[in-house]
Amino acid sequence: MCRKMYAGIALLLGILCLLGSLSGCKRRTGPEDGTEPSTGTPSPAGPASAQTLTLPFAKRDLLNPYLAVSRLNLEIAQLVYEGLFTLDEHYAAEAILAQEIRRETTLRWVLTLKSGRVFHTGAPVTAADVVYSFQKAKASQTYKERLASVASAGALPDGTVQLNLSRANANVAACLDFPVIPAGSSEQGKLSAAENGVFFNLQTTPPGTGRYRLALKEGNYSLSYDKAHPGEAPRLTEIQLYGVSDTAALPYGLEMGNFQFFYDDLSSGEVVRVGASTAHIPTTNFLYLCFRFNRGVFTDAKLRQAVAACLNKQALVSECWHGYARVTDTPFPPEWEGVNAKEYAQPYDPAAARKLLDDCGWKTVENGVRTKGGRQLALTMIVSKDNAFRRAAAKSIRSQLAEFGIGVTIKELSLEELRQQVQLWNFDIYLGEVKLTPDLSLAPLLQAGGAAAAGINIWGRVGSYYGQMQQGLVTPAQFMEAFREETPFVPLAYRDGMAAVSRRLHAAFSPRPDNLFADIVSWY
Repeated sequence: MCRKMYAGIALLLGILCLLGSLSGCKRRTGPEDGTEPSTGTPSPAGPASAQTLTLPFAKRDLLNPYLAVSRLNLEIAQLVYEGLFTLDEHYAAEAILAQEIRRETTLRWVLTLKSGRVFHTGAPVTAADVVYSFQKAKASQTYKERLASVASAGALPDGTVQLNLSRANANVAACLDFPVIPAGSSEQGKLSAAENGVFFNLQTTPPGTGRYRLALKEGNYSLSYDKAHPGEAPRLTEIQLYGVSDTAALPYGLEMGNFQFFYDDLSSGEVVRVGASTAHIPTTNFLYLCFRFNRGVFTDAKLRQAVAACLNKQALVSECWHGYARVTDTPFPPEWEGVNAKEYAQPYDPAAARKLLDDCGWKTVENGVRTKGGRQLALTMIVSKDNAFRRAAAKSIRSQLAEFGIGVTIKELSLEELRQQVQLWNFDIYLGEVKLTPDLSLAPLLQAGGAAAAGINIWGRVGSYYGQMQQGLVTPAQFMEAFREETPFVPLAYRDGMAAVSRRLHAAFSPRPDNLFADIVSWY
């Protein structure tokens, strides 16, 4: 069933159940809606009050942050656990459990912990806990990629932690957002269902340092405010949990009042329509247009610059991503303060685009397509057919480039086929998306072996300067000068996710990258 139909279905079911209740009818819950009320899974008997917050969780998964696999439980974990650092609204590392981090050499850093921070058990957070948590994070699917530049961690006699890097990373602090748990506390995370059908329990959920702690009251799991937390006290001191088995049914569950909040990262390429307030949650998902630089027409950097000038990025974001993306003119998010994005603005400039095309020798136009030496400026673009956003963007880019005499043939491929063709460099251009780690590392695009490096000249000045920038030998401004000159790919935007919130709940979002509950203290 199409996800966009949930809102309408929910309204219809609500009317039918209201009518049915007059004759003793009860709303059914179960596999049909993906929600399964039971012991340990609160089931609201009526509309939630303005002072109540209920969140969905995956019953058939753990709440252990290093063993959980469901997006829902990893989201809830943001309320229970904290890292050494988190990202602020400008994608800069903000200290949480850490006091400071200092670089001793390019590959050796030392971390000092804040004094007085304790776990929910009252035990102090120590260097040994950080090292244990690092090892768990390094081995987990959720956190291992962001720690790729950190080879090892060790506790020092003075209570600090030494980090040994495998490669230079000037922004390594941003990667240290993994949950810190007590040493040894993750060893009992066994996936075995409890009597109430919930897989996690108090024994298999390690203590954290977050604003909330897991609680079990009268057979129901909830999150209770931990008064020992040094941050501002939240208005919501108790958060109920509601078990679900099918994330596709989340819009329906929100409509029916089973819970008041859910998040969709929009990775499916569709915007879920719900009868609720929505908010944009910034992510590190980078959207870009890549060229095959080593063969064909795009060996010419000026032609790459010309294509960049042809693109109306704002129109792409508005029409194809429905506004759930933010235009960027650099490979970094527009909010990042490492560079002054305005200095590197790459506006839609038809006059400049046509001049650059002429300068490249593509002057003659035949049947609407530019030619040079009898050769047409006709390109093949490959795109994932499994993502509606990117399919729409590919068609829009084709239309925009056609206005400048550039012909584009689109090949829609499955995700696996797309990966194969990219690795074989069988394209002229392709529309890519890569989720960067919190340190905004461009290693996937600009370093040998990078997951998204196919087609990009990683051996040019841009690749060289990026490595030197990580060592502190080149400034971000110098890197951007080289980037604009070579234009190895065209930065388009950073994508957003969508939070859906019941209109009965007051939640004024202060956007933080990939952080759903950054301003939970003000919710009520």
